[in-house]
Amino acid sequence: MENGSTESSQSSISQTASVTAVNENGNKEDRGRVNDYAALNDQFAKAVISGLSYFGRGQVVESLVYILELEHSVSLNSAAENLPALRSALTKMFGPAEYVIEGKICEAIGKQLGVDADGKTIEIMIAMLKSGLSKLATQKNTMLR
Repeated sequence: MENGSTESSQSSISQTASVTAVNENGNKEDRGRVNDYAALNDQFAKAVISGLSYFGRGQVVESLVYILELEHSVSLNSAAENLPALRSALTKMFGPAEYVIEGKICEAIGKQLGVDADGKTIEIMIAMLKSGLSKLATQKNTMLR
């Protein structure tokens, strides 16, 4: 696994927006609420992988993700919603250097959003990520109407 691009952060859809699509007949139809958590967790997982890539790329990151998921039961698919488990696992893996990885995760989220992450916690960066995804979804929903 390698660090993904930020293009997908621009294509994410939020739960807070109602998605409208054009059906085969050319009519708009409401597709209902879209699951915000998948988009949030996808972007957060990319940030975690970016943070872990501080130690290397390719197989190094794959090994670290393997350890996180299998030995510490932290799924990247839900890590944004389970920060205590992620922090605990990172502390067990890296000891006092856990804060370095956390800082790298914040930096990666900051790059995705185009904001400075300096001095911000993961909680603040996740809130900003949620807000950014919500704004993107609202813009997409408005464009579909």
